[in-house]
Parts: sequence; C-alpha cells; structure tokens
Amino acid sequence: MKITNLPAHLIDQVRQKNPVVLTVANDVTAGKVADALSACGVSPIMSKAPEEAQAMVSLADAITINLGTINQSQLALIRAILDANAGRRPVVLDPVAVGSADYRLTIANQLLSDYYFSVIRGNASEIAALAGFAPAGHGIDAGSIQYDPVLVAKQCAHHYHTCVLLTGRTDVVTDGQDVFLNPTGSSMLTVNVGSGDMLSSLTAAYLTVGESPITSSAVIATAFSMTGAAAAQHTLGLGQWQTRFFDELSQLTSERFTAQLTHGKDDNNDQ
Repeated sequence: MKITNLPAHLIDQVRQKNPVVLTVANDVTAGKVADALSACGVSPIMSKAPEEAQAMVSLADAITINLGTINQSQLALIRAILDANAGRRPVVLDPVAVGSADYRLTIANQLLSDYYFSVIRGNASEIAALAGFAPAGHGIDAGSIQYDPVLVAKQCAHHYHTCVLLTGRTDVVTDGQDVFLNPTGSSMLTVNVGSGDMLSSLTAAYLTVGESPITSSAVIATAFSMTGAAAAQHTLGLGQWQTRFFDELSQLTSERFTAQLTHGKDDNNDQ
C-alpha cells in the first residue's frame, strides 16, 4: 500500500459518524487523549468504576485499553469492560512500558490470552516485548530496539492474530502479512508525553468506519504524524507545539490530508 493510495475519505467519515470511544486511560494523559479525540470529531468517555462497565460499553462504538497507570483495581475495570463487550466492538490495546516492567508484561500477556484485540499500538520496545524479544526499554517512552521493527511487528501480529501499529521514526502497520510503512512525522511527537496514548484512542475511533484494521490504522497513523509535522513548522518549542498540534487536529479533513500527501513522500510499499 503506497502512502498516496490511503483512503483519505476515512477522516471525514469519522467526523460524520462521531463515534464514541471508551478509554481506560493512563491517568497522566487522560486530558490530552480526550482533547485529541474531540478535535477529530470523536466523543470520548472514560470510567474508573467496574460497576458501570456494562453501561459504558453500551454507549461506546470502540474501546481503548491503556496500561499506562495499571494496578489491580484498574485491571478489574478492564476485565469488566472486556467481558461486557464480548467481542462486539473493536478494541485497541496500548501496552505502555511492558518492555520495562515484568508486572505490566504479565498483565498484557494475560489480557492478550483471554481477549481478542483488534489492534495493538505500541512503540518498538513494547511490541518487541510482546513478541518475545529481549527487553531493551528504559521508561515508558523507550522506543529503540536492536531488532528490525518490521520483523518485530510482524512476529507480534502473527503471535496474537491481530493488527500491530508500531510507532517510531518510521511507523509500521501490519497484520502479519501485509506491511505499511509511514516515514512522516515530527520529533515533537517523541518528546510530547501522551502522543502514543492519543494515537491509540484515535485508532479505536478509526476502526469504527468499516475498513480493515490495517487500513484504518495506516490512515490515522499517517494523519497523526503529518499533523505533528505541520504543527512543528510554526512553533519554537514544546509548549507552542502542543497548542498548534490540537489546532491542526481540529482542522484535519480528508481534503487537507490529501493535500499533505500530495506534497509528501511516496516511497511506501508492501513488504
């Protein structure tokens, strides 16, 4: 799949659909995630009470499970939500820092064993840990590994029979067979706390518009990184960039996305 062949119409479809995304959030970044969803025409809901899992799931079109501030109480909530969902809605797993902490990796492996996830979205260290490679991370944003990211992503996708979105200098999206590479982006996305969390919940939203997980993930990953790059052109530092980034997200349309693609790179292909 070439980057210029991405179905840009999905961006307007998401805005028209106004899907509701239920996020079990990372406490550190919950506000940013809600703002990013809202900027893209998505309605965010979040919960911390297992007692309301059934009600929250009934409102949702898609679900994101983020392990950023996981504990046993939140794990009970996650299981209540996934049990209530019973596979009816797409679910994205964001396995934050599983490459750095055995406790998190154990929980992630248990969840992946017990439930099906439509997409796993993580950095290279996180995806490598899930795929069984030796850990290489130091902190939640440790994304560098010594292995080929495409190999890592494909092995993880094969193992869990799902789609993997591995984000980094070049994003890798794969279902274990087909591969999409996204080389666009901005260094600001790597230093902004919560970039991955925002993308995970946005990926869930894009899974609601009927395309395959690999296609939906490729579209939002590319749109997200290109938005980050566009915001960086008009800012001096991280604070200004964050404001500009949300402005750019709120103005993201199929037409703007297509225009950015036309002036961007055309060197992605199936592997």
